[in-house]
Amino acid sequence: MSKRFRQSKYRSLENFCLSMIKWGTYLILFTPLIIYRGSFFPFVTPKTIYFRILVDIILAFYLVLIIFIPRYRPKFNILSLSIFLFVAVMILSAIFGVNFERSFWSTYERMTGILTFLHLLAFFFILTSVFKKREDWDKILSVSIMVGIFLCFYILGSGGKEISTRGGGTIGNTSFMGAYLLFDVFFALILFLEKKTSGWRIFSGFSLLVMVPVLLESKARGAITSFLGGLLLIFLGYLLFSEKKRQKKAGIFLTLALIALVVILAVYQPPFLKSRAGEIWEEMKPRFVVWGKGWKGFLEKPILGWGPENFNVVFTKFFNPCVFLGECGGEIWFDRVHNIVLDILVTTGVVGFVIYLSIFVISIIWLLKVYLKDKYNAFSFLGMTSLLTVYFLQNLLVFDMISSYTVFFLSLGFINFLVKEKENEFSQDYEEERETFLLRDSRLSKVLRNFALVLICLLTIVLLYFGNLQSINSAANIVKTIVAEESLEEVMILYQKSLVGFMEKYEPREQFAQKISRSDFTVLQESREIIESVFALAEEEMEESMKKNSLDFRTFLFAGRLYFADYRFSQDTEKLNLSEKTLEEAIELGPTNQQGYWYLGDVKLVKGEFEKAYELFQKAIDLEPRLGTSHWYLATVYRITGKYEESLEKIKDADEFGYPWKTNSADLKSAIDVYNILAKDSELVSLYQEILETQPENAEIWAYLAAAYANLGDNEKAREAAQKVIILDPSLRPGVEEFLKEIEE
Repeated sequence: MSKRFRQSKYRSLENFCLSMIKWGTYLILFTPLIIYRGSFFPFVTPKTIYFRILVDIILAFYLVLIIFIPRYRPKFNILSLSIFLFVAVMILSAIFGVNFERSFWSTYERMTGILTFLHLLAFFFILTSVFKKREDWDKILSVSIMVGIFLCFYILGSGGKEISTRGGGTIGNTSFMGAYLLFDVFFALILFLEKKTSGWRIFSGFSLLVMVPVLLESKARGAITSFLGGLLLIFLGYLLFSEKKRQKKAGIFLTLALIALVVILAVYQPPFLKSRAGEIWEEMKPRFVVWGKGWKGFLEKPILGWGPENFNVVFTKFFNPCVFLGECGGEIWFDRVHNIVLDILVTTGVVGFVIYLSIFVISIIWLLKVYLKDKYNAFSFLGMTSLLTVYFLQNLLVFDMISSYTVFFLSLGFINFLVKEKENEFSQDYEEERETFLLRDSRLSKVLRNFALVLICLLTIVLLYFGNLQSINSAANIVKTIVAEESLEEVMILYQKSLVGFMEKYEPREQFAQKISRSDFTVLQESREIIESVFALAEEEMEESMKKNSLDFRTFLFAGRLYFADYRFSQDTEKLNLSEKTLEEAIELGPTNQQGYWYLGDVKLVKGEFEKAYELFQKAIDLEPRLGTSHWYLATVYRITGKYEESLEKIKDADEFGYPWKTNSADLKSAIDVYNILAKDSELVSLYQEILETQPENAEIWAYLAAAYANLGDNEKAREAAQKVIILDPSLRPGVEEFLKEIEE
């Protein structure tokens, strides 16, 4: 084979691989726009699968490239090493954590486990090894900015009627949208300040005019504050690092003045500041509750943490009973601390946090050293330094998803380029390098080279199918299982399809178990054998989850409820005993979570162990007396055991503390029974009148009101209420007329 032919062959291979990597990278940046409504968590799972599939594809071409052309092989430096070490520590903490499977795969709701981080790591190394010219990075940043523009156009065009109830356009959450858009806004700002040509100025200026208003109009207060703070940092940095003495003095003066202003406001606290600080404090109370749990979790496992994605275990272990209340957020399940410092500390310990923090410190110091040395890329330095700073600060109130992770790792790649840009320009002559390799290549074994190519193809196919395609298929089948109204046999088939693949199984098992637990088998036209087989399958699956996640309160709680539902259908006391045993284990895992006591109390009621039920429901009240649900449970056991006075007292307590029994027909009937037994007709009249203020068309309540008036001897009002019943529901006329005859007599 001639030398010229070999050169042409390698040049063609290089150009093809580079082209595929370049266009694949552009497509990766469209990740925030990807949604699929048929998927479980349609704003999360499809995006992550899309990102990972494209990374797998460009990684295959990159591996081919580095086999034949050494100059593209990754070169470690302190920044890339810190990122690599962080992912390595994640893996190590997962191995020593409480659930490696969950740490590796994550959940469909988040999709940010080790597998995704390995893809982000590969993405970073491909970016830093392939794109070594400023024009390459200008194009990449421009594509990312265009994606931000498309996102904003969608939000503006939706007129507030987005497909997500939580806003955020195609990202599905305003906070996550703000975190993502923050990067594109700063990318556009850098290009606007740095580029002098009219084309770049028009493009970046137009981008800012579209994206900034959308960001400022959003409810992503953390991102908005970060954006404004970033602008201030760029302005002050421009003055402080200016070579003009007058500007530098102005920068120093403004910085000192700003510091003095902050100190004065903090010391004297004017009324407007106190008022706003009080509002912020109230808004932050739910966060403080979760942060407190995160801190306790960190103190228990301070070195390597609990493993990525395992905060759910910490949350339930250190559960704060007040979380059911609105003042504590009202959220009863958390899988994130909502604070990047505590998130990293809890999941990867102090080792992971130090390395994570070093990524930011190294990046900023690197940028500063290069800028001070060469006075080169001033606005890139200022923009990226400010972006990293405010991004870290805004993450003190939120956490990352795949959209923001993609642009974060893109930013790290860009920083790596800025620092190494001069080195890239003065690297060894490419043709000389190519010739040297060709001489070596002539002695390479063709068999080994071809084997490597085949291995790359096989590994890529395996990753694509088992790591991604099966996961998106499973996510779609979870949704079908949840919404299925077909026969139970069809539901079982859909559920079993959702288990295909290696993705964690906790979510599909939990969804299936809850669907079966809530089903009313008295109205389903199914044979007893089919219903028994459905329960058997659900129970078998939940038992598998309990084995693999033996510290998860939630898994045991739902399994206990499933056994209880099975008993209600089958009357099999073995199922009741299993429910009791499982719920007792749940309470051991989450001793401060009221749900365990409520559901175990239900079991004790059915078993006739009323004293135990009293104790359990009272324990739930003691944990948080202001939670109405616990009072209602105790009212129920009092009613069942004939302690009607005590039951009425607890019914009133439940109402006072927010339990909505007046809006639930079954609960309302139970309360009315207690009032009737105690002959509290005057109180019943007040109760019915209160309900009718919000439900004036409720014929049943009007009927109850008529009966109460009759019991009080007020026949005139009883007739008026009875006539209202006939107007609202003419089908009740015969019964009402009979009632009217009785009161006339």
